[in-house]
Amino acid sequence: MTRRTAVAAVMGCVVLAAASCAGPERPAATATATADGKGAASTSASPAPPTVDDAVAAARERMTAAATGRDAPGPEGLLVAAESTGGALFVWESSDGRFCHGTATGVGVTSVACFTRPHTPPVGKEPRLVPLVRMMATGWNVVFGAEHETVESVTCDGVPVRVKDVGVMADGRRSVHAVEFPDLTLGTVSVRVRRGSGVVTETLALETFAKKDAARFASCGEPTS
Repeated sequence: MTRRTAVAAVMGCVVLAAASCAGPERPAATATATADGKGAASTSASPAPPTVDDAVAAARERMTAAATGRDAPGPEGLLVAAESTGGALFVWESSDGRFCHGTATGVGVTSVACFTRPHTPPVGKEPRLVPLVRMMATGWNVVFGAEHETVESVTCDGVPVRVKDVGVMADGRRSVHAVEFPDLTLGTVSVRVRRGSGVVTETLALETFAKKDAARFASCGEPTS
């Protein structure tokens, strides 16, 4: 994969999951006149915090400006894989069928990464799960595709995990889904899928790198290394 990252000037930390690095604003003090002509102190309300919808709209605008040329989204456009008040994680297919993903924050930082070869990753002939993205964006975000099967549910050690149905790619032959954890989570989740009239359970790795201090992190299922 090639990666092109555009970074605007940033004051403080940059985290999609955080709405602000500066903390809440203090209301501005104003003076109002009383009946006897003396000034009385009052306060004006702080601006309303941005909504997730506002943040995603702003992030989409920045991502559209960043993903250009041969990495620009194809006809299906940008698909939202994860969102928060701090920004969003997007996935898309380029016009030549390459899978791409990118993040955009509320403070103007964007990143774009795409496969280099057309029609990558290719659609397989057999039912399978296809890992697509594992990264820290709005949390620990894992995006995966399902081919020739339908995702019904995801669990971590038997506990249900919310699955976001992101959209479809590869001319409708691959459905794209996403799960999110608050922080880096190791191990595997169980994915219940339907194949025709039958139901089977597959495993999906949440990360692929070894951690010497794995005990510090949350985990699901079996370790991957």
